[in-house]
Amino acid sequence: MNYKQILPQISSLLLDVDGVLTDGNVYFEGNGEARRKLFTKDSFAIQFAIRQGLRVGVVTGGSGAGLIEPFRQLGMTDIYTNASDKLDALNDFTAIYDIDPQTIAYMGDDLPDYGIMQRVGLSACPADASPYIRERVNYVSPKCGGEGAVRDIIEQWLREKDLFDHPDKWTW
Repeated sequence: MNYKQILPQISSLLLDVDGVLTDGNVYFEGNGEARRKLFTKDSFAIQFAIRQGLRVGVVTGGSGAGLIEPFRQLGMTDIYTNASDKLDALNDFTAIYDIDPQTIAYMGDDLPDYGIMQRVGLSACPADASPYIRERVNYVSPKCGGEGAVRDIIEQWLREKDLFDHPDKWTW
């Protein structure tokens, strides 16, 4: 099935962090804390989509004190860190909101994401995802992780819901 046919049923978007929201690089400070860089256009798209009714969360194997706060600042409330089995996070998410996994889109980039991708309605990945993942998802963004892949899938959802072409909603 074409991914555009699936988009209208999507009410939630879950995202991997490293390689999707970031370029996959992790930088370590002298104290051992990890730093990641977010693409501001992805960040704006996430905030805008949340304001338009899309539930957006992250599911990552990563952890650390600095990982959660940037996502909270974007308006996310569903932040799953240290998720060694991402299906556990999906099961928790669907139970909390009492929703069908088929109404969820998930964007990941590597093998730990595959289990969750098999269970959701729409699976997507950045252009630079692992070949195994690229061959098995509903949609491969032309953008790389940390360089607009998240913005790409969100804009497509917004357009499908006729929520994008309304400049009066672009500021707040």
